[in-house]
Amino acid sequence: MSKLISVIINCYNQDKFLEKCLDSVINQTYKNLEIIIVDDGSTDNTLKISKKYQKKDNRIKVISTPNYGLSKSRNIGIDNSTGDYLYFVDSDDIIEKDVIEYLYNISIKYDVCISTCKPLTIYNYDYKNKNKKEKIDILNDVQMLKKVLLIEDKANTFWNKLYKRELFDDIRFEDRIINDMTVVHKLIIKAKRIAYSNQIKYFYFRHTGAVTYRKNVKLERNIDKYLVSKERYEYIKKIYPNLIENDIYLISNTIILYLEDNKELIKYLDNDNAYQMIKKLFNLKILFYPMKISSKIRIILFFINRKLCKKIYNKVQENKI
Repeated sequence: MSKLISVIINCYNQDKFLEKCLDSVINQTYKNLEIIIVDDGSTDNTLKISKKYQKKDNRIKVISTPNYGLSKSRNIGIDNSTGDYLYFVDSDDIIEKDVIEYLYNISIKYDVCISTCKPLTIYNYDYKNKNKKEKIDILNDVQMLKKVLLIEDKANTFWNKLYKRELFDDIRFEDRIINDMTVVHKLIIKAKRIAYSNQIKYFYFRHTGAVTYRKNVKLERNIDKYLVSKERYEYIKKIYPNLIENDIYLISNTIILYLEDNKELIKYLDNDNAYQMIKKLFNLKILFYPMKISSKIRIILFFINRKLCKKIYNKVQENKI
């Protein structure tokens, strides 16, 4: 008999996108689902839509809470789930109709605690998806951590992964702005083995309604990102002290924060001796590490001339818009 899988969808003011998301979930080829929608104090029609879907599908459970924020909302979803496996979907994303069955089957076949596949970033619903010949890699925790730290194929995200429930026995999200980064590495290290497929079955929707932050909120978010990066670095360092990708991520992420147009953020980083910290980590091994050439140039240029690096970085960002 197939195991019960809990699909957890956390929502806040997503009435424009939620129906597409829910349609992709309720029409999964894998039927033994428990679908938990946690409405985090939405002020639009998100809760109304959730309850409408609940009436037509008895697998759906709707939980309405005050606006606690994503971290607590995700924990509420986990705590109210009863499945043997957990799968998380962002409320403005959509999934292939067989993704849960696919990930469940490879989890069983390869006896792993986490299975995942590649996501595709889409900008509208008129997208085309063409998969390559299937290739499934069974990675150990170090191999998967490398993908997470180098942000390969969005491997660092919390969604798009099927987790065995037991992984969450002693792991929950911390109540802070940056939340994915506080748990993904812990889950991977605990899992030890991960099935990683090259098939594209999760669609990450980038839209004009995506969150933009006020200056003070963005400052808080960037400071928290810096602090979480340091905490994650230290956590991984204690277990795998020679993981060079851990050093590369902390250096790269801190440099990106230094290149933000925010004097208060730079002042905070300087007061915390962030520049001295990453300069100590930089060495020849990192210089010759096979990373993206643009990332390598940014790191080298930053340590040579911060002002010139910032000028070039801003120019590149302008061309992306």
